[in-house]
Amino acid sequence: MKRWIIYTISLLFALSFSSGAIAKTRWDMHLNYPAGNFHSQGAKRFAERVKKATGGELEIVLHPGASLGFKGPELLRAVAEGQLVIAEIPTGMVEGDAPILALTAQPFISTNAKEQRLLYELAKPTYAKVLKKFNQFTLYTSVWPFSGIYTQRPIKSVADLKGLKMRVYDGTGLAFGKATGIAARKMPFSEVYPAMKAGLLDSMYTSSVSGVDAKAWEVLKYFTPINIVGPVNMINVNQTAWDKLPKDIQAKVQKVAADMEKEMWSLAADMDAKSRKTLAEHGMVVAEVSPEFRAQLNKVGDTLRAEWAKKAGKDAQAILDEYYKKTGRK
Repeated sequence: MKRWIIYTISLLFALSFSSGAIAKTRWDMHLNYPAGNFHSQGAKRFAERVKKATGGELEIVLHPGASLGFKGPELLRAVAEGQLVIAEIPTGMVEGDAPILALTAQPFISTNAKEQRLLYELAKPTYAKVLKKFNQFTLYTSVWPFSGIYTQRPIKSVADLKGLKMRVYDGTGLAFGKATGIAARKMPFSEVYPAMKAGLLDSMYTSSVSGVDAKAWEVLKYFTPINIVGPVNMINVNQTAWDKLPKDIQAKVQKVAADMEKEMWSLAADMDAKSRKTLAEHGMVVAEVSPEFRAQLNKVGDTLRAEWAKKAGKDAQAILDEYYKKTGRK
């Protein structure tokens, strides 16, 4: 079904130029989040700037809200196989195909955007090597504000987490759930609200921004910013499709992408502050994390990262060791 949709879109576009007009290149871009989300808005600015910079020679058409039908864990292979030419791929969602890509989605590994940026820069050469095997590369990245938990009741310690029925979006969330007694379920964001209404979930793990997107205050009462991960999103393009572009067009796209990456990384902190304010304005309690609770969470994080590194391999451990040395962390 997915292949048929994309084939039909491409065919209609090709037919529109069959009258002899100069051929243009069109890429359909998969986006995971709603059109109003700041990542989707960033992609919109990127597409507009690419079109302008290339004089319309390359047009990127956005498909927000996963409307092309692909789910997060499928995206790495979808781009590799050419089912998608370009897609927004959260690193933590594709570890089933490439475990090391989840490095930037490990629990409690960083405490601020500067540390998260350092971690990504250290991992970048290894990421590029892995992505090459999947016939793709990253045009630019962006980062989320750190994820917290949304609940019906206050959470003040690791012990309070036990028994929660929580939506998570990656392997880190599942591992965190197993370690703390949470019944964690990985599911697309679009399925969360119905699951809450049906009583299948009573909590979720996501950022302040996504909480606003979902109007979390309609079903939940507390947001506790435990800052478990600051997920990194990759905007990846199929290498074969890229190689078909003229060199001058490639250079223009890469210039736009480099500027876009700087812009998107600078937005996360501002979006977090704005979103927390919006949550509070709608009656949600934005709780504080005590030093004692933070110490408990860090201990869980240390254990989970060590277990993950054993599975991810020596490259992952080498990057972690360098990161710990540079930040003075464990």
